[in-house]
Amino acid sequence: MTQIEQQFGKKLPLATLFQSTTISEKATLLKDYEESQLLSPVVKMKSGDDGLPLFFISPSSGNSLFYMDLARKMNTKQPIYGLQAPGLNGEREALTTLPELAAYYIKAIKTIQQTGHYHIVGFCVAGFLAFEIAQQLSLEGETTALLGMIETQSPKVYKIINDRLAAESLGYEIYNAIGFVEELSATSGKKLSLSPQELEDLKLEEQLEYILEQAKKHNILPSEVGVQHMQDLYQVYHATAKAACNYEARPYVGAINLFNASQPSVEIDIDEKLGWEDWIKGKIEAYEITGDNHSIMREPDVVFLAEELALCLQQV
Repeated sequence: MTQIEQQFGKKLPLATLFQSTTISEKATLLKDYEESQLLSPVVKMKSGDDGLPLFFISPSSGNSLFYMDLARKMNTKQPIYGLQAPGLNGEREALTTLPELAAYYIKAIKTIQQTGHYHIVGFCVAGFLAFEIAQQLSLEGETTALLGMIETQSPKVYKIINDRLAAESLGYEIYNAIGFVEELSATSGKKLSLSPQELEDLKLEEQLEYILEQAKKHNILPSEVGVQHMQDLYQVYHATAKAACNYEARPYVGAINLFNASQPSVEIDIDEKLGWEDWIKGKIEAYEITGDNHSIMREPDVVFLAEELALCLQQV
């Protein structure tokens, strides 16, 4: 990895570590594409020639490859794109508010679809981003035909849950590090669980080095991933998580589709609408997906999510 970057004088985006496996394949990527293309926030996840595109908004980790299993299982003919967060490859500082991120993603979306009925889906915090994108598109006179939120509580409920989990994790810094680990391993099929006690006496850089070591040990991250990549990833994760906690949502005139895991990560006395009634003026449709909050993003449970999402797309 470092050898290729030194030879071509370009930094290889982290996503290509997963998309290409050999040194020659990575070198070919650098030869065939301009740097602006390599660092584009738009990642084509599935080709299609029938229907308007589906856009997956990257989760807190900023990496759209989080949705790869879901995209592969979608039995639809429309193209599917993922949107990656700025700063993921260390090319710039991460954006620190959800409205800023939403505006950035809208600009990227319009390079693919300039107008029309948009289909936008996000997981957890990315559900907030999808919501904010739909809000901003509405102000521009555009329509979001499908606004999908996977495992996304309302901002009020999200804060209650996060405050509780942070207290159980010895504070927000440790809680963010553990959340970062869970998201890294979410789609790998290999669960990596670290306790707060394993991280509490370590400085941030030491935490990231330890997480990287454990992720490689469990074959969750490719061997080429280095500490700098981890720092870039965590910068985006931390900035997005903080932005979500500070998000001030406004009422939305449209409808939303909620995709909720049958095994919630936290037991809380709330119905399937997850507190969104205070923000949504349109219809709220909720679907229960077999699995927990991360298993629904990987096989075999991701099949159930793909089926429900495909049905929703057929109805808009």
